[in-house]
Parts: sequence; structure tokens; C-alpha cells
Amino acid sequence: MKKGADYQILLADDDQIFLRTCRSKLEETDYTVISVSNPGDAVRVLKEERVHLAIMDLRMERDNDEKDKSGLTVAKQSSRLIPKIILTKFPAYQDVVEVLKQDLQGYQSAVEFLDKRDTTPGKLVAAVETILAQYVPINWELVIQWQPHNTFLQLVNTLLPDLPESQLASRSAEFEDLFRKLFQDFVQITIGQSFTQYNGRLILPVFAFDPAGTETRFIVSCGHQTAILAENQRYQKRVPDRLSIKNLGKLHTAMTPNFGATAYTFMGKDLEATATLRQLYRKRAIEDLLPAIDHLYQINLGGWYETGREQNKEADLQAFFHQWLRLDELIGSPTQLQQILPALAERALAANVVELDVDGRQIAFRLKENDETYRFPNPVTLLAQNRLPQTRRAQWGITHGRINGNTVLVDQQNHAWLLDFAQVGRAPLLIDFVSLETAVKYDLFDHRAFSQRLAIEVKLNEVNHLQDDINLDHLEPEALNAVWIIERVRQNAAKLAGCDLDAYQWAIFFCAIARIASFDPDTFYTKRKLAAYVHALLTAAMLAEQWQNIQTDSVPEEASNGIWLDHRDRRVWVEAEPVELTSQEFKIMRYLYQNPGKLCQYDDILQDGLNELADPEPDVLNRLHTAVSRLRRKIEPDPREPRYLFTVHGRGYRLFLTPQFS
Repeated sequence: MKKGADYQILLADDDQIFLRTCRSKLEETDYTVISVSNPGDAVRVLKEERVHLAIMDLRMERDNDEKDKSGLTVAKQSSRLIPKIILTKFPAYQDVVEVLKQDLQGYQSAVEFLDKRDTTPGKLVAAVETILAQYVPINWELVIQWQPHNTFLQLVNTLLPDLPESQLASRSAEFEDLFRKLFQDFVQITIGQSFTQYNGRLILPVFAFDPAGTETRFIVSCGHQTAILAENQRYQKRVPDRLSIKNLGKLHTAMTPNFGATAYTFMGKDLEATATLRQLYRKRAIEDLLPAIDHLYQINLGGWYETGREQNKEADLQAFFHQWLRLDELIGSPTQLQQILPALAERALAANVVELDVDGRQIAFRLKENDETYRFPNPVTLLAQNRLPQTRRAQWGITHGRINGNTVLVDQQNHAWLLDFAQVGRAPLLIDFVSLETAVKYDLFDHRAFSQRLAIEVKLNEVNHLQDDINLDHLEPEALNAVWIIERVRQNAAKLAGCDLDAYQWAIFFCAIARIASFDPDTFYTKRKLAAYVHALLTAAMLAEQWQNIQTDSVPEEASNGIWLDHRDRRVWVEAEPVELTSQEFKIMRYLYQNPGKLCQYDDILQDGLNELADPEPDVLNRLHTAVSRLRRKIEPDPREPRYLFTVHGRGYRLFLTPQFS
């Protein structure tokens, strides 16, 4: 190995003679040197270029100004993973302390402070060699091969598709440095094709060989430094040491200024013959994959689920699902989600997937295979009106958080291995099962006839308990395979997740809503992708019908179509959903209900509805407005765009018993 190897050094100094002399000596030692003479250029190079070590003058702008510490400022603002040497002709004790002191995280602004008066080019080179060996250990002798053919350039392009072309070569070289740091003790690695890409990370198989030729197999998670740090923190904090070996044994982590990587030891026998569940779904007989589903949950995750398990009855499941699925980021309001549906219907028809008829109350699916129409309640309306059945029976514990076709590996013995620990955390255990069922239905299943997607949902909704066998009769092979895997997932959930069918279906509903919300009307999709979006709408709509049927057995038809007031029980029903009101709210509602469509003035509501004096004082009127505002939030799907209760400013309110659409 040549002495300077492939290290690249930033040399920043406004003294041109010193700059040329030191640069010449460093380049004689085979280092690559980027020289600049001002702080602005130093900042740019540290941000855009691949730099292993920075050497900077303390006073980079005004040599005679003791207040000039521009070099130190640049050092503090740049990546802590780049070691720095600070130089000066005017050393002061306070400067030395400030440069070398550690912050609360144990980092220093610089790792060395040198007096330029005593620093010859030779001494500087010696300091550089010592610091690089200590802080930037890179295995320059490592032979890197690809299987199949690939390059670091292509990996960086995948991770950073918007990176300026001028920075691509530098970032690619930095990504190569990352692997040379990660595999310090090996002489050769072979990098395989990526298993999955998600949220700023790639997950790759790597075969590493030591000097004796012994092979060790690794799964490497690599990508944006912040994403890798977050994944490491979750893994270390949440996964008990005694359980991690059943999944993947962690080796170590390497970091560069922009990237990070963690190597997990693969504990199986043959990584080359191991593939993701997505890859094997159509290659291997489904009955052969069922043991892998059992192994995934019972062997890999069974111990996780028994660690710190609790009922957590006070948890708000709906709030959790919104956070887990990032629903608040995907949809600003129910109205916005509702507006997606016509665009989805238009695209589905254009692609000949299915004909959809969408309105505020229902969704109609017209299948070309049998020319029949199937009508279901609009699930977005159900969600907007908060008319979901309430359930709290869901046990919490340590979960993986993102199980799908790309994060489950299956080997030749049908043993399952987990990838991607970025979402490990405490959550309802059922999410590890629901997420795989969702992936099977929307990502793995593929059939040209939408009727088979309908058949899947019909079969799934026929069961009364999670552990029930699902009727597989009269399903075409592709649909049968999907239902067969889902049945095994649900049966494992019944044993391990501590939830009932109601809670499980609740989670399925929110996963479907999240899938719908991710549809972008301005993006063009393949026919298969569009079918998955419409399938998610079908899932949510059929669950909405199931819940509505349960709720409307003893309610008159008016309650299903709009507002109905039950005088006997002093309850109000809005589109088949009971709404609980306070005594004051019920009195206001009753008066408005008795005068449907009419303007009810403030004085009349107070006098005839609430038995209070007419011609009220301002504070009394304000209390009325507040009470009506609370009432509107309870009965309206979206209080910002009312359908039933309208304000006539300065005069009163008007209530309609059926929804009014603009």
C-alpha cells in the first residue's frame, strides 16, 4: 500500500507560501490535497467534497486580528466525523483549550493544535499520518467485487437521485470508503443485489472473506447517516441482546460525513440461496412458505412479544395508527382524502381495472367480468364522522414495525430472517401481522380479474374469529395462495398478538386508508399498482359495511341516511352512528330537529329550546355559540365543511336532516 493511500486532505490557509509548501510535501507522500485560502471555500469543500482530514489556519481572514477565529468556526460547523488540525502562528492558552475541549457528546472541534512556528512540513506529514491512522481507519487493501455487476455510483444514484452531477463522483468515493471502514478485518467482499430500499437506506447481502479465505455472510443496512443512526438506536434500545441472535447478530457500524452502514451477521446456512418473501412468492409453492410464516413469528419474534408485554388499556389505538401510518402527513383533512376518490375512479376506469362510482355516501364497484355492481358505504365518510367501532383489546410489546415482502428473508430450509430494524419499538403486537397481510393483498397478489380481489375480501370477512380456518373453496389459484398465507398470518396473530378480530380489522382498515391516501392524482401508475389502490378502497368499504350493518340492526332507515333523534333514549344518530350529547347540546339539537331546514334564530333557541331569556347578554350568546360549535364537531363529518348544521351569521342556525352537498 502506498503511504498516502487514497486519503484526501483539505488544506485551508491564507498564507500562500505556507499553503504551497505544505501542499507540495503532502502530495510527495501521495496524499490528494485540496487547497483553499478563505473560510467560504473551506465550507464549500467540506460540504461537497470527500475529505478525510482538514488542516486549517486559526486566523484564515486577518492574521493580525486576535479576534479572528474563522478557521475554528469552520471546524465547529462541519462534520464531526472529519478530524481537524488547527494551525496558528499566534498560539494562546485559551485557543488551545477551546479547540481541544470535548463537548457533552465527547466531540472536539479539532483533534490537534499546532504552532506553525515549530511545524515543519515534515512534522505536519507525521501528524497527518498519526491522526488518519487513529481517526480514519480505512482498509485500502480490501478487494470489492459485485454480484451481479453494480457500482457504488449506482448505489448513490439510488439513494440520492437528486444529487447534482458535480458531486456524484465524490459521494460515490465516500460510499466506497464506508465499506472499506466497515470491513476492516477482511481481504475481500462481494456485494449482492439489494434486498430492499426504504426511507434513505439500502439493505444488501455481503459475503466477506478473511485472509484464510473463510467466508462470513452479512446483511448490511446502509444509506443516509441519520437514517442509519436512527435504526441503530432503535435496535440497541428495543431488541434484547439475548433475542437478537435469533434474527441477525450485529457486527458493528461505520460512518462517514454523509453516510452510515451497519453489518448484521447472517445466522443462516446459505445466504446466496436466500431470497425475500416477495421474490419467492411466485417461485416457491405456497404450502412450502407456510412454515416460514410460522418460523418468522414463533421463532424470530416470539421472544420479542413476551418481553414487556402489557394490555395498555389507556392507549388510544386510533391515535397510534395515525402516527404509525403517518396519516396526518398523507392527508390534511377528510375532505382532502374524499377528493382523492374521484381521481382514483377515473384512473381505474381508464386502465380497465374496474368501474367505480363514488359519492359521499357510498362506493359502487361494477365488475366487467360478470357485469354486476357491488355497493358499499363510503369508508372515508365513516372515518371522517368517527363512526368506527371502539376497541381497546390489543396487547402491546416490542414489535418489528415493518413486516412485508421486502423485509422477510426465507432460506432453503424455510427459515425466516428479518431485515430493517428502523421501526422497532413498543406498539400493539398486531401491527406485525396486519402489515404482512396488507403486503400480501396489495403488493404480492396479482390477478387480472378484479373479481378475485373481491373474492378474497369476501372470504376474509366470513370468519368470526382470528383463529378460524378460512373457506378456500371456489378461489382461483392466485387468490387461494394469498388467502392461504393470510390465514396462517392470522392464526399466528391469534396465538401471539393478544388481540381479537375486531381490533385486527380496525388495524386492517387504517392500513387500507393509508394506502388510499398515498395515491397521487398527478402520478401515473401501472395497472397492477392501480388495482392495489382500488383493492385497498374495497377492503375499507367492505369493513365499513360490516360495521354499519352491526350498528343499524335496531335503528330506523332515517338514521342511516342522515340525522335521527331518538326522543325516548335522548340520543342522536347520524348516518347510523350514535352520537353522545350533553344535556344542553341535546336540548339545542331537539329544537333544531323540530324545525328542519328552517332558520332558528338565537332568541328562539334560547327561549324555546333552552328555557332561557330572550334578548341575551353577550356572554350568554357566546355560550350558545360555543355549545353549537361543540355540537357541530360531534355531528359533522368535517366541521369546516358542514353538511347538516349551518350558521346564518348574525341571525341563527339552520339544521337539515339529510346531508347537503355543494
